Amino acid sequence: MYKSNLLMKNLRTIFTILILIGVVLIVNQANFESPLDKKISINEITSESNLDEQVKLYQKLIEQVGPLEAQEQLQKSGLPFDGQSHLLNHTVGDFLYEKYGPSGLAFCRDYFLSSCYHGFVIRVVGDKGIDGLKDVMENCWQKGGHVAIQCAHSIGHGFLAWVGYKYLLQALAYCDQMTQKSPNFPLYNCHDGVFMENIWAVHDGGERSPFAWLKDDDPIYPCNEPKIPYQYIRACWSNQPTISYRFFQGELARAGQVCEKITDPDHKVTCFDGLARQIHPLTKGSLDETFRMCSFMPNEWIDPCIISITKAFFSVGDRIIPYQICGRILSKEKCFSELVGIIKAYATNDQDKREWCEKIGDPSWARSCLL
Repeated sequence: MYKSNLLMKNLRTIFTILILIGVVLIVNQANFESPLDKKISINEITSESNLDEQVKLYQKLIEQVGPLEAQEQLQKSGLPFDGQSHLLNHTVGDFLYEKYGPSGLAFCRDYFLSSCYHGFVIRVVGDKGIDGLKDVMENCWQKGGHVAIQCAHSIGHGFLAWVGYKYLLQALAYCDQMTQKSPNFPLYNCHDGVFMENIWAVHDGGERSPFAWLKDDDPIYPCNEPKIPYQYIRACWSNQPTISYRFFQGELARAGQVCEKITDPDHKVTCFDGLARQIHPLTKGSLDETFRMCSFMPNEWIDPCIISITKAFFSVGDRIIPYQICGRILSKEKCFSELVGIIKAYATNDQDKREWCEKIGDPSWARSCLL
């Protein structure tokens, strides 16, 4: 009888302990919040100004709602169509490659200047080098010519980060090799990506690489570097305005003078177009700022500056300001002509084409766009 009572007492004690352990576990579970348990809202991303923190939040959002929905939320978030938003959306391309491998490209959306494609392609280059890019370019072409152009540009970024910033000429040569691997490869855009990557040069670990082809005391270098063959110089001038803008501490007129002094006509056009694209994010989506900032260009380059920014706005997803610019600019015919061209390049279906063309206020250009 004594043993029976003792056994019952021990069982009650064990049972009590188990209940207490269970309560503790429940309380701890309630208080423990894993990164995936905490629901991330798009507002948390838009209210954060630090890119690294935005990336962390965006990664959680992608894991919670999936890559397609995350891209849709980011596109509609109200974030400016600028370089930081572009880099932020690289995150989803990186995620897609990690999760799905080469087939993940199908989940990219053409938002923030094809930034998902950029992030994806850069990962492919880093992982497989030039041999992994034939299939990637085939998938890019299926998405449209404008996407293929962005993929080629991304490949240029990836090549230089892959071989090392010291070997800029080798990265350019890898671009040339892509013409044998991929039919109709957009070669210039690959060269352009190499030179843009050289300017930022951060894939060595977050700080600008000391091996980048840059000189702090020369706003023209490396476009004046004799070692760079002539066929690459136009792509160099496409990105040089970023350097001259920094060199002259944001004085647009002086950066414009650098382009004005170029003797090669094609290189001069490319330089002014590059400077306009440098101005584009500085406008912060403002129509008035677009016209004001382009007014610092030499007179004959003011309207080309505005038109280049019009195309930049459209290419990063803005479907309002480009139409407003063409309605206000003096060179309306040229502006509408360029706008119609970019609409046709970006429209992947009849519905998009019709919607974008019908926004053109000028009836004759709207009809021309629909043809």
